[in-house]
Amino acid sequence: MKQVLWSYVQNCFFCSILPDDAWVTSEYGVAVPAAQPLARGHVVVAPLRHVAGFYDLDVEEQHGLWDLVSEVRRHVVSALHVESAAIGFEDGEKNQGHTHIHVVPRRPGIALPNGIEWVTD
Repeated sequence: MKQVLWSYVQNCFFCSILPDDAWVTSEYGVAVPAAQPLARGHVVVAPLRHVAGFYDLDVEEQHGLWDLVSEVRRHVVSALHVESAAIGFEDGEKNQGHTHIHVVPRRPGIALPNGIEWVTD
C-alpha cells in the first residue's frame, strides 16, 4: 500500500505523491517538479488536503500554503539566477479536482499558457 501525505482520493495525482518524491513538504502542502514543465525549475505546490478550490481550505491552510509557495519561489529564483517567477492557480473541478499553484521561473521566450489563472510574475 502506498504511503500518502494527508488525504487520499483515488486517481488524484497530488493525493498519491509519496513523501520521497516531494521536493519540499510542510504541514500544509507539498511541492513537486511539474510533470509537464513550462520551463526548467517549474514547480507545483498543492495542499495536502484534497480540495477543488483554494478557498475550500481554511484560513490557516491557505496561509500555510502561501508560506510554502513563497519558500519555493525564493529557492527557484535564487538557484536558477532569474529575476522573477510567475505564480498561477489551478482551481476547481475542471483542473484535476485538486487545487494547486504553479511557480514558473521567468526567462525570455517562456509563454504562459491559458487555463491557469496567473496572478503575478
